[in-house]
Amino acid sequence: MNDRCFHVAVDLAMELGEGPAWDAARERLYWVDIKGFALHWLDVADNHQGRADFDEAISCVAVDDNGRLIAACRSGLWQLGADHHKQRQIVAAPYDTGHHRFNDGGCDHAGRFWIGAMNERVDTADAALYRLDGDALTPVLDHMTITNGFAISPDGAWLYHTDTPTRVIRRHALDGATGDIGPGEPWIDLADHDLKGNPDGAAVDQQGHYWTALFGGAAVARFDADGRLVARYPLAALNPTMPCFGGPDRCTLYVTTAREGMSEHDLAAWPDSGSVLAMTVDTPGQPIAAFRGVPEDNRP
Repeated sequence: MNDRCFHVAVDLAMELGEGPAWDAARERLYWVDIKGFALHWLDVADNHQGRADFDEAISCVAVDDNGRLIAACRSGLWQLGADHHKQRQIVAAPYDTGHHRFNDGGCDHAGRFWIGAMNERVDTADAALYRLDGDALTPVLDHMTITNGFAISPDGAWLYHTDTPTRVIRRHALDGATGDIGPGEPWIDLADHDLKGNPDGAAVDQQGHYWTALFGGAAVARFDADGRLVARYPLAALNPTMPCFGGPDRCTLYVTTAREGMSEHDLAAWPDSGSVLAMTVDTPGQPIAAFRGVPEDNRP
């Protein structure tokens, strides 16, 4: 058993909370409710909360090198304005928006934005992981169903990723200069561990430990750099979706959760479902690079 436990940081009833991202300059946590078409934020210094409503699903955001946000929406990747609403489309969606959308994403150490898509029907492995470098979107991995678990090792040598239904987290050698990756190799197979649920979003700390949300497993699991299970942290939420390190010292682990598809009986058993949870940790998360955006003179 672990003596660490999660508490409710923001009490919400989100259908599909996802995509937490820490803005160090503002000491602000961002996250989204994909099904609620909403971007949320929390200023931790004064506990002020904000929300911006969208006209479509928004899956995650990242801070760019000018302090603005880019957002992965169903229709494509967008630069957001000061009001946190869509201002300029960077690139249109590379998939059929009728049954696909963007899902999990984040930046590598060089400021490239990696964003995966998913097939909402979960009937065909026809989604992909993409790399956004400036305003160029490049498909990198295909034959995916639900792309998830993106993270980078502290030394930048490995890119981690999973196709959630497989329950296998894979790692790829990463060329930090070019963004090219090598063939994937199985790194963590949840079938080898006594863990319920499927791997969802993830984050890596400064020791290289990989923290993954176990959707349907009511827990966050932590693995060391060699892929060995170190700890399991239970939640009062059945479906955690993604962890993120934040706070001024990056020693607060935030976790988004979902209540989509849960019955009243389920919600009574898992009362924190749909909220943002938090736990203090000893090892800080690694700093996350800002998205290296499109140069000003290239913007329309």
